Amino acid sequence: MNQNRLLVIDDEPGIGEFIKEVAEGVGFEARITTTPDDFRRTYRSFSPTAIILDLVMPEADGVELLRYLAEDRCQAQIMVASGVDPRVLATAKRIGDAYGLQMSGMLEKPIMVPGLQALLRKTSQVHNSVNEQGLSQAIAERQLVVHFQPKLTFANGAGQTIEAVEALVRWQHPQWGLVMPDKFITLAEQTGLILPLTDLVARMAIEQLAAWEEEGLRLSVAVNLAPQLLNRLELPDRLAELADEHSIDRSRLVMEITESAAMADTGRTMDILARFRIKGMGVSIDDFGTGYSSLVALCRMPFNELKIDKSLVTELHKSEEAKLIVRSIVELAHNLGLSVCAEGTETADAVDFVRGCGCKSTQGYYISKPLAPDALRAFILSRN
Repeated sequence: MNQNRLLVIDDEPGIGEFIKEVAEGVGFEARITTTPDDFRRTYRSFSPTAIILDLVMPEADGVELLRYLAEDRCQAQIMVASGVDPRVLATAKRIGDAYGLQMSGMLEKPIMVPGLQALLRKTSQVHNSVNEQGLSQAIAERQLVVHFQPKLTFANGAGQTIEAVEALVRWQHPQWGLVMPDKFITLAEQTGLILPLTDLVARMAIEQLAAWEEEGLRLSVAVNLAPQLLNRLELPDRLAELADEHSIDRSRLVMEITESAAMADTGRTMDILARFRIKGMGVSIDDFGTGYSSLVALCRMPFNELKIDKSLVTELHKSEEAKLIVRSIVELAHNLGLSVCAEGTETADAVDFVRGCGCKSTQGYYISKPLAPDALRAFILSRN
């Protein structure tokens, strides 16, 4: 499959064919759709790296599809096209930005070949510019930034507070803007850059905790650990030193590892996780409910938190099986003495359900998308 894949939706087939021809001329594999249903099906099977979205269509407008893409955490470069007032185009782009989508440009109809070619080439360069040398330089120059997604903690009664956040890395590319982690984490894992990247993310998260504390905001932060790091015996010492260096209580650091990573080498994993706990840090098992782990091995791991995978939580509104599984996971976790966080809550009903099941906390877009540090501080002060 071509590295550059363009998905077009336009209810006028002739326009779609025109865009497809131009796109193929600059190195894209392109697919055309004319209805929202066909767009959704093709989007799932084609995995586009770029999307051109017509705003005005008879069955569903482009803003509705932007919302759909945001709910799916789409990471493709998105261009909006229309013959409507340019201010409407600009507003649609801002809506996509607010949803956390990667909005790369606007196309006014009638679409001109030079403008379309330039925008597609730029989109291709953004997608292909991530390489080992560039990422290594980004780590060295601290082009990476950390956004923080709040975790809503359920207090006694009807109380709800933000007491913890998850650190999520982004690459603030000097030319292409904010690059999301799915574009470079795999590269980091494949090239050995994951250790310096994680070290930098942990350092920035700890530095931010210290800065917030000076402002009177006390939080804990979770840092994700890639599977490749679970054989780094020096890692617990390194992260403990970082916390001590900034006078941060180690208990405010939580290491998150996925269920599948935890089960890959249980002996070495138990060694690493036990030393995190001995040094006072928390350990959370992430994405629980989608792997095939041995429950016996899981019980032996020194976790203190379990995070239910979002693929289960997002199905709560339409699946009784998902509800049953979530209830069962919460009961299992409580019997093991673990607190439970439900990921992927997108509606008030989902928040109410997981709270009713006994989850201690939850995170998802209903509460907040990941935020830059200043925006997070303002959000927490208004929320708490």
